Amino acid sequence: MTPDPEAQPQDVFLFQRDARSLRSIVLVAAWASAVGLIWVAFEARGWVLALLALPLLPSLWELWRPHAAWLRITETHLSWRSLRSSGDISLAEIDHIRMVTRSDFSVRATIHTRPGTHHQIPPEVTPKASVLEAALQQRQVALKIQHFTVL
Repeated sequence: MTPDPEAQPQDVFLFQRDARSLRSIVLVAAWASAVGLIWVAFEARGWVLALLALPLLPSLWELWRPHAAWLRITETHLSWRSLRSSGDISLAEIDHIRMVTRSDFSVRATIHTRPGTHHQIPPEVTPKASVLEAALQQRQVALKIQHFTVL
């Protein structure tokens, strides 16, 4: 179930995007082109082409399925849904959120709960660091920010 931005109250932060990436589309197109080139240039047998095309099937399935990735922060809960991950955590249960800027300038956000569990927010639902930071500070969620780590 994808949240409807129009149906959300004003105090709800909602970040939503298509879960498909341009990178995956380009890689699938390049692999399919390579298989086609092998067929045309080398007149490869059908079974060879079928073996080379097998890795395309899961990727094509992921591209064909409609997916929206989203992150929603209300006054009481933080929830998200992506292709392979979903979560719903009460803000009262969150001890702090660690935002780590990695050496490639991507930001990883990890939720640390009071019982001691850790939950990684998937990169596809993580908005820009400044936007996420402002939304969390508005709801008095403790943040720990770390810049440029390799791990």
